[in-house]
Amino acid sequence: MKTRSFSAGQRRRPRAVWAALITGVIVSVVIVAGILLPVLGLIGAADATTFGALRVPVGAITAAIVISYVVGLGFLVLTFVARIGALAWITAVAAIIATLVGSLWPLVATAFASVDQVQDVIPFIQQLIGQFTGNN
Repeated sequence: MKTRSFSAGQRRRPRAVWAALITGVIVSVVIVAGILLPVLGLIGAADATTFGALRVPVGAITAAIVISYVVGLGFLVLTFVARIGALAWITAVAAIIATLVGSLWPLVATAFASVDQVQDVIPFIQQLIGQFTGNN
């Protein structure tokens, strides 16, 4: 039977590292499936019901999703490389937070765009009321 000896510089990963990596990956996938996809569906439905009147910042949403997911993936790689359990858990949680921020940002960006759009509509509505009442 062949045994494997580890030198001082080459030790095995503790179970905490594997647990952190598996947890980070699973929770990140659940966030994408459980938060990002419904949020994108909600934004798409809102855009469809307004017949395209809602200006959705597609470029900003895409860039934010890509950047946050790349950061999250980077943290998961750091989790895989880690040899200390506490460090692995810190990087796994950072990956989860990056994924969560990237999944929620489309909702926030669309809300900001909607508020800006409503602020453009208010003077128009005031002008219509003024014309109706004769107070130009």
